[in-house]
Amino acid sequence: MIPLGFVTQVLLCLLAVVLVLSLLITGIRGVRTFRQSRRRRIAAPVRDLLLELLCTQEHEQSELLDHITRIDKRTWAALEPTVAAMLGKVSGKSREALILLYERRGSPAHAVADLRSRNAARRGRAAQVLGLLHHRPAVPSLCRLLDDPDREVRSAAARALGRIGDPAAVPHLLRSLHGARTVAPMAVTAALASFGSAAWSRVVEGLRDPAPLVRAVVVEVLGVTGAIARTPEIVRALCEDPDTEVRIRAARALGRLGMPDGLEPLLAGIRPGQPAALRIVAAGALGNLGAAPATPHLRAMLGDADPHVAGTAARALLRLGPAGQAALRETADERLGARATAQARAALAEAAVGGLRHDVLVEVTL
Repeated sequence: MIPLGFVTQVLLCLLAVVLVLSLLITGIRGVRTFRQSRRRRIAAPVRDLLLELLCTQEHEQSELLDHITRIDKRTWAALEPTVAAMLGKVSGKSREALILLYERRGSPAHAVADLRSRNAARRGRAAQVLGLLHHRPAVPSLCRLLDDPDREVRSAAARALGRIGDPAAVPHLLRSLHGARTVAPMAVTAALASFGSAAWSRVVEGLRDPAPLVRAVVVEVLGVTGAIARTPEIVRALCEDPDTEVRIRAARALGRLGMPDGLEPLLAGIRPGQPAALRIVAAGALGNLGAAPATPHLRAMLGDADPHVAGTAARALLRLGPAGQAALRETADERLGARATAQARAALAEAAVGGLRHDVLVEVTL
């Protein structure tokens, strides 16, 4: 039996640990609040000047820029987070004024130097500032930061490269998807998607990468950015890629692009024997295409044993217009099979109450 005194000591020790942790958390929050309050107090005298700079006419900005440029380092350090936040929200002449202010303060050079800081928060902050400034000379340094030991810093570097939009960064972003230190696929996809058509030729090169994740991200980016000129490469990925996830994303991309070249590959993707997830996404993509020739093929799927496959086919038929809706009504009336009839009636009822929707849940969770 455990002695009562020992139990009491253990409880007292646990209570002491909880108390110390509570005090530590309270202290950290207090210090953070104090620093934020002090920063606001220091920046207050020039914050109004900053707002005035954003609102004034271009020919009247020079004096305000000179005044803010001459503030001391302590005041600028307190004001700079506000400037960075505004830089991400404004555009046009206001944005140009803030960039000029950064340049006069020498902030781009300081930020590039901070990319080599031992402090992870400082490296991430520097990457964020350089991205907001669209500072192209920093691209090589930001590419190296994609291999940073800190995960948040790697993500910040990816976002910054996306904002800058230099196609030279594309191979580095794709390589960051695999290895010992990776960047989240969503961050890489968002960065590459922001490059636009200027980077398509470099993005497509990723379809030859041995890593399935890289190929999947490439196909996703091409679909999101509307790379119609790259439809043949996406079709090839759907038909020939050995990885199911890549093929699924290729089917979804073809549905987004809406090109007639995608019809036959998507029809092949819905055939029995294909993975269920691919059949679901391909059926939804056929609905997005609005191609009437797909009607009999989708109608044949209404009686599929997988309810997700059948349901997606029914909603795709609705999006095909009169031909697809007629096929649903015929199936609902002819009683060709319990499953098919039920799916057709459910889709027609859903459309009647305005509930037509794409089977987003299945696609998003793949």
